[in-house]
Amino acid sequence: MGHFRAFIVTLLALDAVVFVVGSVLAPPDPFTQLLLVGPALLLAPAMAWWLVYRDGFARVQGVIEPDDE
Repeated sequence: MGHFRAFIVTLLALDAVVFVVGSVLAPPDPFTQLLLVGPALLLAPAMAWWLVYRDGFARVQGVIEPDDE
């Protein structure tokens, strides 16, 4: 998978996570949900860029599965 395609897939996955977590954590008031979900959606492209183009997935995997060698 190319970098751009991985970026788009990662961005869509992060957006889905933001909407699900925002709907669970925030009260049902739409204004409050926008205050929580809005900034998170603005940070999602930066996080997707870091994960795809700056080897963030490799760093996260290294934390989850450390090399014992």
